Order: sequence, then structure tokens, then C-alpha cells
Amino acid sequence: MKVIITTPSFGKFHNGLVEEMEEKGCDVIKLIPYSREQMLVEIIDADAWIIGLENADKDLLQHAKQLKLIAKHGVGIDNIDIEAASARGIAVTNAPGTNNDAVADLAFGLMLSVARSLPEANRLVKGNGWSRFDGVSVWGKTLGIIGLGAIGRGVAKRGKGFNMDVLGYDVSPPSPEEEELNIVRVSLNELLQASDYISLHVPLNQYTRSMISENEFSLMKPNAILINTARGGIIDEKALYEALLESKIRGCGLDVFEKEPPVYPELIELKNLVVTPHIGAYTNEAVQLTSEISLENVYRLLNGETLKNVVNEMKLV
Repeated sequence: MKVIITTPSFGKFHNGLVEEMEEKGCDVIKLIPYSREQMLVEIIDADAWIIGLENADKDLLQHAKQLKLIAKHGVGIDNIDIEAASARGIAVTNAPGTNNDAVADLAFGLMLSVARSLPEANRLVKGNGWSRFDGVSVWGKTLGIIGLGAIGRGVAKRGKGFNMDVLGYDVSPPSPEEEELNIVRVSLNELLQASDYISLHVPLNQYTRSMISENEFSLMKPNAILINTARGGIIDEKALYEALLESKIRGCGLDVFEKEPPVYPELIELKNLVVTPHIGAYTNEAVQLTSEISLENVYRLLNGETLKNVVNEMKLV
């Protein structure tokens, strides 16, 4: 069975994983760094694809003659054309729950970094400078969480540890854990108007694309700090640039961008913006667990067993 691996994170903290696959009968092709041109050739006779952030679009999948599985090495599947995969009978799986704590940690770390200007202060001192930075407190403030899935609830737990009042917005019914955390459900507008810190934890789809734009920034407090560790397209970056430039909000922390690597140089240069290169899911523990779950489905395919965490319905044509 031919398996293509295009994510450099697979097996990074699990020595011998590829060798184990080969011993079990897998013909492993590691396409790292990723080349679409080479992928167009390799995918023709591939049976499974362990994918990271690479695009699995309709044009590419049309070249797959016998592909049966796309195993996302992560949770978000917005880089995979689910409809095209389903039409070709290709199962798409992901690894839910593997990076919840890793992303929640980073979201809270970005809050602290923006609130206290930590990256700028670090650069100043290492450059032999010394100056005061007047920050704002996190302790006891109001935290608004948009998207109350596992990661959003994880951020809420961390907020409770900082004695924060936690507001939440989600279109799904409240979970028992959410109620235990005493998260107060409000409308999106109410959350934007009342929160000192706003953290985004929704998937990117037709309903959430650019859900934070000019109108939403106009509702936020002037001292609000916005955090996005979900997907870049959720925020309209042009509107974000104007909001930061004109001090409509105090600051922002981004781990994700509309295009990656980021291609909005004016935005990146702003001092009230702290950025990281889409590292939310990348802790040793999270990456190892994600690799194990992704590989489990490859072995299930190899052995003719039922796949886990399938996110689509195959509709062969």
C-alpha cells in the first residue's frame, strides 16, 4: 500500500515511525518539502495521504486513481476539498482532541504577550536598551470566547485561573463542561462590546469567513485585545490593520493568517500586533499524539478495518 506523507511534523517526536510502517507493508513516500508538481505524479497510484497544511483541491484529487484515505495530521480540514474527496470515494479523517491544550496555552500566552508587550520588551533588552512598558492587567478582566468547543473551553479554564469573567458565543447548545465553568452565553455583539480580551476558536467556513471585520471592530472596546489561534480567514486583515493603526483596539495576537506565510507587510510591522508562525498545535506531546492517531487510520485501511474520525460521506460517481 502506497502512503504519501507531506507534513514534516509526522513522526517528528516518534523515532522509527516510518520504518514501522514499511515493516507492516507500506510503501512510504515522504514528499518534504512539498512539491505540487511531484505530488501530481505520486498521487496517481497512492492509497493514502497523511496531510498537513498542504492543499488537497479538486484538480489535484482528479489525478488520484486509487486514493482511499486522506488523514489530516491535525484537526482543521479547510485545506481539503471535502466535496471532491467524497465524490471520488476518498475518506477524510482528522485527529480531534490532540492539540486542545497546546492551542489553548498559546492563545493565553498571546494574551499576556500583547497585554505586557513582552516580545518588544525582550528585543529592547537584548539590544542593550532599557525602557518602561506600561501594560494592562489580565487578572480580573472580562474574557470573551467565540467558539466554545474543546479549545475554547480550555481557554476559559485558563481564564478562570486568572479570575476572569468569561463570556461565550457559539451556535451550538451549551455543553455540561461549559456550564460547570460558568461561562455566560451572550450574543456576538454583546460579547464584542463587553470583553477586554476576545479569543477566536471557530472553524473556517462560509459562515465564519471574515466574521470579524470593520463592523465588529467598531463594537469593541478601545482597550480590547483580540487573539486568533484558529484560522486566518476568520479576521478581515485589512479591517484589522485599520483597527490597530487607528487604535480602535489596543492590540492583537495572531498565530494564523489569511495567507501563510503572511503577505501583509504593513500589518506585520505594527507594534501593537504580536505574531507567531501557526505554531499553536506544535508541542512535542500534541504532535506525537497526532501522528499516532493519523497512523492508526492508515493501519486500519491496510487491514480492511473501519476508519475512525471520518469527517465526510463518500458518494461514488
